[in-house]
Amino acid sequence: MNSIFTDGYIATERKRGLSQIHKLTDCVWLTEKTQFPKTALPRISNMPETNLALHINKTVYVDLDKLSRLTGGIYRFSFNSDDKRFIKWRFSESRKLVENNIEWRHMESIANKVSDDHRSFWISENDVDLVNFSLEEFSNGGWNNVLPNCSLNHLSDNEMSIIQNIKTKSTSTCESYGLPVHQIRKAA
Repeated sequence: MNSIFTDGYIATERKRGLSQIHKLTDCVWLTEKTQFPKTALPRISNMPETNLALHINKTVYVDLDKLSRLTGGIYRFSFNSDDKRFIKWRFSESRKLVENNIEWRHMESIANKVSDDHRSFWISENDVDLVNFSLEEFSNGGWNNVLPNCSLNHLSDNEMSIIQNIKTKSTSTCESYGLPVHQIRKAA
């Protein structure tokens, strides 16, 4: 979260992230579903239920409050579906480029088997500036609005304070796990 708010945008997947593995796409991913996507779960060693393989074709409970405490918070950005920066994954040029790739077909199959349903995914093929967004945080068993309908270029003092608190918490969590506090890579 620190990187996102410091930079002022959500970077595409090849630019930000801890994994150096080859990625078949370079998008910002979103879902229209209200549940937290199982394919987005971080793998936490003392939370075996975060292992994606356990979720295939069965329902496995994940305590998102516990996960939030361990990771420093679970947040989601919301945008209007009529925002022209986003397109349905299913109809995108990016998907057309990988839809016949066996590895990609396997990934979509897994998403469907864990009830994420690849048809609910939206993407941006570019970095997403933080304008006209809302931010929610998972706590006390549900999603709570933290920043409703705002843009980084027009923040109130209260909104700036909320963002600073999130950045501080994110920085502290990253440092406690030995993870980079701010990371941007040039796209491959």
